[in-house]
Amino acid sequence: QWYQRRVRGHCDDSQPFTTYGNYSEGACIMECKDRVLNETCGCVNVVPPINTLNYTSCTLKQWATCGLKTYLDWHERYTNPDSENELPSETMCRCHLPCTETNYEAKVSSSDVPMSYADKMFENQNVQNWMQSISDPELGINYNTSRDIKDNMMVLEVMFSSSQISQVKEFVKYTTNNLLGDIGGVLGLFLGASLFTILEFFQFIIMSIAKYCCMWTPGGRKKLDAAEMS
Repeated sequence: QWYQRRVRGHCDDSQPFTTYGNYSEGACIMECKDRVLNETCGCVNVVPPINTLNYTSCTLKQWATCGLKTYLDWHERYTNPDSENELPSETMCRCHLPCTETNYEAKVSSSDVPMSYADKMFENQNVQNWMQSISDPELGINYNTSRDIKDNMMVLEVMFSSSQISQVKEFVKYTTNNLLGDIGGVLGLFLGASLFTILEFFQFIIMSIAKYCCMWTPGGRKKLDAAEMS
């Protein structure tokens, strides 16, 4: 079962691959942790699957003397940006969500090999020859009976648990139009304001300035004082 997710807002598609495969927020964080460990101790706790940077695993001594302390400091710094602990490298991982992410949900189930299946395998001559080739009596490894097959072998089957595909999309729920509508509703509710009242308010301001500064009247004539009338 797999699903795709498309992220709106700030996302990063500039790094399609990491040392842990396709880019994801978790893979970016793991890569950041490996970078800090390698710069500080010269090794990492677990070599990543795609070891393009030629990391080496820490020995027990390296992990005890340097790796564990560096990891704990990095973890505290990453989870608590206000911490005063500092490392010689950049520990604040700038890991954004990918713009498109595909996830596969893995499920593991197991059961014992049935005895009838082991008997059927043991009857196959090719299987017996292969069992003799991997047997080592000096180490106590013997595959001589079908019971040995049942106790020491497994059958691995990889398949899709379901053919169902789930596609998850993210949409902006609160848009600019919603914001403007809410502001207009609040103004109308508490102030009784509308577009026309706002225009009338600006008209009143302009007419007041013109009246007291330019002696303007609504009739379009200037007021004449007593001296001008005489």
